[in-house]
Amino acid sequence: MRIAVAARRRHRFGLSVFFLREASFLAEPDLCERYAVPALRGSLTYSRFFVDGEVPEDFREKYMRAIRLRVIKPLVADEEDLERSGWSKLGEPFELDLTYDNVFYNEFIVLGLRTDRWQIPGPMLKARVREAEAAYLAKKGREKLGRKEKADLKESVARKLRKELSPVTRVVDFTWSLNEGVVRFFTHSEKAGIGMTELFHKTFGLRLIQQSPYTLAERIGLSKAHESAWQQIDVTVLAKES
Repeated sequence: MRIAVAARRRHRFGLSVFFLREASFLAEPDLCERYAVPALRGSLTYSRFFVDGEVPEDFREKYMRAIRLRVIKPLVADEEDLERSGWSKLGEPFELDLTYDNVFYNEFIVLGLRTDRWQIPGPMLKARVREAEAAYLAKKGREKLGRKEKADLKESVARKLRKELSPVTRVVDFTWSLNEGVVRFFTHSEKAGIGMTELFHKTFGLRLIQQSPYTLAERIGLSKAHESAWQQIDVTVLAKES
């Protein structure tokens, strides 16, 4: 038996947003709870993007293949990449075995955008580099290091430290309402938004347009009188990002 579940959250302005998710019940009464969508928990903060382009008829199979190709590949200490992003299961960033059941919910595609980054504490890196430089100079019987030698030693120390540490992981929830043609990305970070739009284009072959008063007006359509009045509106900045 299949059951459609509606989840609702009210944000501080008193508006409501609904997301539908579909769970399959076999002999597990707690399945719905295990599949709870994290994007609906806590404060409702997200950026909206309009999808520019048509979804193909065989989108489930096509998109599933594309998503699996762009699942995040965990960082490895010996590799050159210091940061990497990719898709993961919504609400479980370390679950990378994506299936139809945990990607498609009714009219929605739901994913997590996971980013891994090596972040070595500055004081630790400096201390280890000083130790490595002193040992190198003692071995060579010298007093100073060349610029390239310093860079090579620092990179060698950083690589060793990465083997002792774990990457810092950050994940942002992502939902795409196929019926609305709207993506909700649960952060206002500009950098994260740019990374998501690039990955979205690579995955689905479609372009995203971030919602603003202008793009929203264009989307809903305005009468000639309203369009004329709209063109005369001056932009007022109420707050600047630090």
